[in-house]
Amino acid sequence: MSEKTAQEVLDEKQLKHAKKGILAGVLSGVLWGASGTVLYLALNYEPFTRYDTSSMEFRTGIAMLVAFSLCGALMHDMFASIWVAVHNIRAGKFKEYGRTLRTKPGKMVCIGAILGGPIGMSGYLLGITFVNAAYALPITAAYPALAAVLATILFKERNPARVWVGVVLCILGSFLVYYAPLGEDVEKDVYFTIGMVLSTLACLGWASEGLLSTYGMDMIDPDIALGIREAVSAVAYFIFVIPIVVLYMSTHFGLAPVWELFTSATRTSAFSIYCLAGFLGGFSYVYWYRALNMTGVARAMALNVTYALWGVLFGALFTTLEPTVYLYMGAAAIALGAILVSANPRELFKLRNV
Repeated sequence: MSEKTAQEVLDEKQLKHAKKGILAGVLSGVLWGASGTVLYLALNYEPFTRYDTSSMEFRTGIAMLVAFSLCGALMHDMFASIWVAVHNIRAGKFKEYGRTLRTKPGKMVCIGAILGGPIGMSGYLLGITFVNAAYALPITAAYPALAAVLATILFKERNPARVWVGVVLCILGSFLVYYAPLGEDVEKDVYFTIGMVLSTLACLGWASEGLLSTYGMDMIDPDIALGIREAVSAVAYFIFVIPIVVLYMSTHFGLAPVWELFTSATRTSAFSIYCLAGFLGGFSYVYWYRALNMTGVARAMALNVTYALWGVLFGALFTTLEPTVYLYMGAAAIALGAILVSANPRELFKLRNV
């Protein structure tokens, strides 16, 4: 048997590297779908179960649901930043945080963190709170399609017909998810509509974050960019978002229940649930950023957005959701549309030319 040439050995290594990247992309989607379901389940624990928002006056009920969501968003990003920081410390990269923050790409990542965290993540958590995660996740999964539209408008990018077919599929899928029946004897109400609108806000925030972060990650280690992203988001919640919300709600609805909600959440069962959600969400990002580096942006994004389908599956398995065929069809249409926007399906698993 003849010995392998240096080129053949290199090709084998690259192929193995790409296969690991595809696995990382799939894992990122699975973990994000699981994270959304866990965040929804956290609402079934103290202190959130102390407040029956359905029996409150409408404005008060909305205010408390907002408080629930922002409390969850804060703890999710806080735990995610901790888990990612531990990952970077173990890899000997933590000292790069300070150096990176002083660069222009680092500042771009910070701006992206605000768009993806306090705006995107808050909309995401609010959507999950107002509607089941299985409905919120597919809507947010359309972010690659929205990013393509924004890139065309802002940066004059020219996209092939495949991308626009994907955009149309995402739009049609969104309509299917919105108009899908909720199950027997369950009617849609204003909370459902608000939840879907807020999920769309998350989609907008993440699409904008993607445009900025992609620029920053061209010159920054993905793990460092991710660590900064999560840390900046958590700090923004602590310094700006939560104090403003507490001040506004205390003025209009009374300080005691709101402040109690934010403080007691760290002393109840919900704390460990959010810790788990942050772990799942943080490592979803780790695997996604790893996939970005190992297989390219198109493949990584296409594999990541399968969380739309994983979210519906986990919702059916672990929550009281009874998915209808319309929900499955809508989630599948959005996932397929996002894949078409992100990558050519013929090349998605074609690894020889990675």
